[in-house]
Amino acid sequence: MALKNQFETLNVLVIDDDDFVHDMLIHEFNQLGVKNIQVEASGVNAVKRVQNGECFELIIIDLIMPDMDGVEVLRHLSEYQFNGAVILLSGQDQRVLDTTAALAGAQHIRVLGAIPKPITIDILTQKLNQLFEETTPNIPPSNDDISLEELKDAIANDKIVPFYQPQLAFSTKRLKSVEVLARWVHPTRGIVSPASFIALAEETGMIDAVTRSMFRQALPQFKELSSIHGHSDLHISINLSTDSLCAIDLPEQIEDLAKMHGICCNNITLELTESRLIQNLVSTLDVLLRLRLKGFGLSIDDFGTGYSSFEQLKKIPFTELKVDRQFVSDATNNKTSKAIIESSVSLAKTLNMQVVAEGVETNADWELAKNLQCDLAQGYLVSKPLPFRDFVHWIDEHTTR
Repeated sequence: MALKNQFETLNVLVIDDDDFVHDMLIHEFNQLGVKNIQVEASGVNAVKRVQNGECFELIIIDLIMPDMDGVEVLRHLSEYQFNGAVILLSGQDQRVLDTTAALAGAQHIRVLGAIPKPITIDILTQKLNQLFEETTPNIPPSNDDISLEELKDAIANDKIVPFYQPQLAFSTKRLKSVEVLARWVHPTRGIVSPASFIALAEETGMIDAVTRSMFRQALPQFKELSSIHGHSDLHISINLSTDSLCAIDLPEQIEDLAKMHGICCNNITLELTESRLIQNLVSTLDVLLRLRLKGFGLSIDDFGTGYSSFEQLKKIPFTELKVDRQFVSDATNNKTSKAIIESSVSLAKTLNMQVVAEGVETNADWELAKNLQCDLAQGYLVSKPLPFRDFVHWIDEHTTR
């Protein structure tokens, strides 16, 4: 069905005690072709309508209302298993809006946005388009049906292979680095993401085998990439589980692999996911310090989403900070996320660290991250992760452009 027809059949409920807001939203919706708009000044009455079986695909909720506030409305929508989407609208501080959106998400309610009043027609259009985008159900990844024997076989027979995602310099749009991402090419499941098997690998002690396999496959391919169109200054980033840091000879292992393929250690960055808590600090610091002394870069991934961010920055000699995608994708419409990026970039620059903006998916994301002085862009606006030969083709096309 065309998007215009979807707008025409959309059922909307506006819950706000301000008649001006009612009139403004009805006018904006009508401009977009939305005709089925109901309004309620009372949260109590709105909740009764949902309880009585009225179906709405979108509900716009003001947070502050006299008889029932927006938080209470959300609680009742969750109790009645409302399966539409909501937009939170308020004159409250953005952080209050963000916290309310997080609460709604925890209650399994789909939130299209948490927006300060007044909402503009441009933002409303963006949110309606988002409503009708095809999305994958938000089901937590599970490895229950993946056996240890399957995983061992996949590692032994190189069924878990490196995919490559480019990182472009904001200043020149030139390719500066590539991140290696493990993907399991499964005969029946298709492409299996690491979220479905990395936890199993860590729990069963197989993560080192996965890591070694990625290095063994990726480094010779990276050597080939480096020779394409004069990309001799190209860098590569490879993820490293904190569980692997207990191997005291890890720096020597990786250095030997780099030398075997004629790759300078300075061109390799090892990414540590900040959301995993480092257990043995003494052995970890020993390994990480020797990696840095050999010239390897160290990147703190998912910055700001895990444990003791500032404490880790103080203790570990990171050379790169990756701003998590949840902040980048939200920052164009969210002052709090924008402020987090600004402070992260400022901190990184003070510590002489490079900054990578993850999750750059729109031109607006690109411009914002560029203006905030991020160094490299990574995300679907540039390219999705690609298998090696497809990535070689991408480099050819990018160089031509």
